[in-house]
Parts: sequence; C-alpha cells; structure tokens
Amino acid sequence: MNYAAFRAILTLSATDNMSRTVNAAIGNAQTRMAKFGARAQGMGRDMMMGGGIIAAPFVAATKAAVDFEEAFTGVTKTWRGTETELENTRKGILAMSRSAQNTATAEELSAIAESAGQLGIQTKNVLTFTKTIADLKATTNLGDEAAPQFAKFANITRMPQERFSNLASTVVELGNNMATTEADIVNFGMRIAGAGAQVNIPQSKIMGLAAGLSSVGLEAEAGGTAISKTLIELSNRVKTGGAGLAEVAGISGMSGAAFAKSFQDDAAGATVSFIEGLGKIKQEGGNVFQTLDKLGMGEIRLRDTLLRASGAGDLLRKSLNLSSTAWDKNEALTKEAETRYKTTASQMKVFKNNVTALAITVGNAIIPALTSMVG
Repeated sequence: MNYAAFRAILTLSATDNMSRTVNAAIGNAQTRMAKFGARAQGMGRDMMMGGGIIAAPFVAATKAAVDFEEAFTGVTKTWRGTETELENTRKGILAMSRSAQNTATAEELSAIAESAGQLGIQTKNVLTFTKTIADLKATTNLGDEAAPQFAKFANITRMPQERFSNLASTVVELGNNMATTEADIVNFGMRIAGAGAQVNIPQSKIMGLAAGLSSVGLEAEAGGTAISKTLIELSNRVKTGGAGLAEVAGISGMSGAAFAKSFQDDAAGATVSFIEGLGKIKQEGGNVFQTLDKLGMGEIRLRDTLLRASGAGDLLRKSLNLSSTAWDKNEALTKEAETRYKTTASQMKVFKNNVTALAITVGNAIIPALTSMVG
C-alpha cells in the first residue's frame, strides 16, 4: 500500500460518523479494529456506493485484503494440517508482518510459508521456518534459494526441523568472520552434506568445513565433490584398517588406531588433520603429488583441491570452532536481524507493513459486503 492510500484512510477521520472509530483503530489496531470491521461490514454497501472521500480508502483497503488472500491461497494449497492450524498460521503471518522485527510483507511471508509446505516442513514448524528464512533474506545475500536449500539440507543430514535457527545462526556467524559469503557457504555445504552425513559430521561442522574451504577460493561444485570423495576415502580406510589406514594416519601424524578413533569421534577434525599433514609434507620439501598418487587420490580435481586446502589448516580449524560455537549459542541471526531492523530504511518498511496490515483488517470486513453487492 502506498502513502496516498494510507492518507486516504486517515482522511476518514474527517467524516463525522466514522472519525471516532477510525482514530481508535489507528491508535490500537489489534483490538479496536474489530469494532470498526464489524461496523464496516454492515455499512459495506453504502461505503462502496459512496463517492470520493469515502470510497477511495475502502477500495484501497479491499485491494490489500484481496492481495493477501491471493497470496495466502498458496499456503492453503500446500497445507497438510487442520483448518484451525491453517487459520492460526494466517493470523501468525499477519502478526509477523506487523512486528518491528520484520521487514517482509504479508505477501512475502505467505510465499515462504507456501514453499515450507512444498518442502515438507511440518505444520508446527511453518511459522518459525518462515521467520528464519525472512530474517536470512533481510540480513544476508541469500535470496529465494534460502528456503529450498535449508529444507533440503535438513532432509539430507536428518537435521531436526526445530534447528533451522541454529543452522541459520551458524551460516551468519561464518559469513561475518570468514572470507566468503553466506550464499557461497550454503552452496558448498549442500555439496558436501551427503558425504558429511554419511560419516556422521554434525550439521554445524559441515557448514564449518564449507566456509573454510570456500574461504580459500574453492568453488562449490569442484571443491565440494573433491572433499566428499576425501571424506568417503578416509572413512573406507578407517573401516577396513590395515596398510590403507596406516598410510593416511601417518600423513596425519598419528598411529592407525589413533586416527581411526579421531575419525569416529570427529570426522571433520580428523579430515583437517589429514589435510594439514599434506601441507607439512609440502613445507618439508616432500612430493605431495607422489603421495596422493600412492594413496589413489591423484585425480586432478581431488589433487588440486587438497593442495589448495593443505596450506589452510589453521583457517579450517578456526571455521570449525566458529561453527560449533555459533550453533550452540544460536544468537548470531537474531543479533544481525535486530541491527538491520533498527535502520531507518527498515523502520520505514515496518511502518508500511503496519499500514498494510491495518488495510487488510479493514478490507477483510468489507469483502463480504462487496461480494453481496456484486451478487
């Protein structure tokens, strides 16, 4: 809704019969708007047939309500819960659109909630998922891809849906402290999610590895495939034991038994130890190419990825520590959002959203009368 429409609503206060009701509605939209809506419904026909100053604001309010109704229809199409839960979600989206801690419109929030249903988000988690994705879109360079990528990551890694905010906070913290962006971290994380889950790496450390590797300039497609192969190769050697395990353990500076235990307890950390070992061989003048060929890991993309990562052991460990801490604290996204929503530009969006929410409330009361008149 634009300023002209809002001004038109305010103009209603000049009308004798409506001034007291509208002024009260503007002062307390949550409770007093219901009274105005009930009165508007009964007077709908006269309002719609009235001219100029009366008709214009109610036309604008009706349009706002119709636009939201159309957007929320998408949520209805993907809904798996009860009618009561659906109505509570509708109210929740409207309340979220009025919040000072949000800049997304009711229509934009409805689009996220619609995608939540399509992506298999449980009914009880739709609103929290919607809020998390809206905050990410407002504070990072993640756009519409955020919802499907987060949902798919959760499915691949078997992450509980109640942990979306932990995942988002982890991505935000890494984006703030590593030489990469949130979008690149998530893209890389998606590439290694399957292998990471297979070797029991926690979701936080999957993103930690992704951020560290992305920070040394590795691309998600090639680098993600190479690291996934490395994780599977190390896992197979741990499971089979013998000379194969001894080889990678020696490079990591451990005995076979110690490396096997380290990998089983913390596969991400053990993998970094192996990468650091390759870096040490290089520093000491050894032939890393020959070492990787002997391990059967000489494929060009795999070799190039490990060589580029081998000199960044400290960076990878920093990234893993950051990700674990951010996951546990689960506050980075909230802090980032609070800072963003305090800006003047954000406050203007919040104000506009509240005006639109007021118009939707008015419009919802008028629609039945409008429908009756059209009939």
